[in-house]
Amino acid sequence: MKKKLSIVIILTASLLGACNQNDEKTTHQHNSTEQTTKASNTVDERLKEPTKDDKCAFCDMKVFDAKQEMGAFTAQAIKKDGSTMFLDDIGCILNQERKDKETYEKYVRDYNSKEWLKLDDAIIVKADIKTPMNYGYAFFKDQKSADAFIEKNKGAQIAKVSDIDKIALERYKMKMKKMQDMKKSDSDKKMDMHSDDNNTDSHK
Repeated sequence: MKKKLSIVIILTASLLGACNQNDEKTTHQHNSTEQTTKASNTVDERLKEPTKDDKCAFCDMKVFDAKQEMGAFTAQAIKKDGSTMFLDDIGCILNQERKDKETYEKYVRDYNSKEWLKLDDAIIVKADIKTPMNYGYAFFKDQKSADAFIEKNKGAQIAKVSDIDKIALERYKMKMKKMQDMKKSDSDKKMDMHSDDNNTDSHK
């Protein structure tokens, strides 16, 4: 009887020990999975949030933060040295690259959550919506969110980065021409002033 009782006690202890090990293993696996998920959801620790004093690197206009409605269209670029700059609308980040003759890591905000996501990973939608520089593009982290937005906005459709760049390029050319015209105008004014000075001297 004592032998049977001892065997039962030993078996019970063994089972309890095995259960505890399984619980610890399961808890460890759960924690590992949770940590992996959190890590995968972190886009890039170098990314920052704009302050009230930040201006668009390309057009020098106000940059909106995540708490503001227009903040959904703020873009961010990471340079090769790891530093960042903000752009108030998607076209500006493409034109900044064009101006600098550089390719940056480009990030935009998910339209709904305003969380950062890589431009290359975003679902782009062109719609009749107001954006800081009137490009009219919204960005989504998944197709389901993009489809829901398209359903609510008549005429909205999926777009590509190349579609945005065509518009951005035209604006870039216009801006460069305007700057050249202003320089030429300033140069002509200086020449006219110099000519007037010479005429005044000749009359003395």
